[in-house]
Amino acid sequence: MNETFYKMENWDEYVKTFPDNINEFDWQNFQQQYRDYLDIAKLFQLMPGVGAFVGFYVNGKLIDKLSETAIFSYRMRNEELNSKSI
Repeated sequence: MNETFYKMENWDEYVKTFPDNINEFDWQNFQQQYRDYLDIAKLFQLMPGVGAFVGFYVNGKLIDKLSETAIFSYRMRNEELNSKSI
C-alpha cells in the first residue's frame, strides 16, 4: 500500500516514467503481473464444490483492496483540493 500511496502522492513524477507512445508500454509484463496475482485463486474456482467458496473469499479480498485504494484516493484528492482553496 505504501508503494501505491507514494506513486499517487508523486503522480507528476511517476507519469514521467511512462513511455511517450502507448505501444512502447510493456503490456506483456503488466498482464503477467495481473494474471499471477489471480492465477491460483481462479484455478481453485474451477474445482466443483470448492470453487464457490474460494471465489467468494478471493473476490471479497479483491473488493476490499479496491475499496481501500479508492478511499485513500478520495482522501488524497479531497485534501489536495482543500489545500488549493485555502
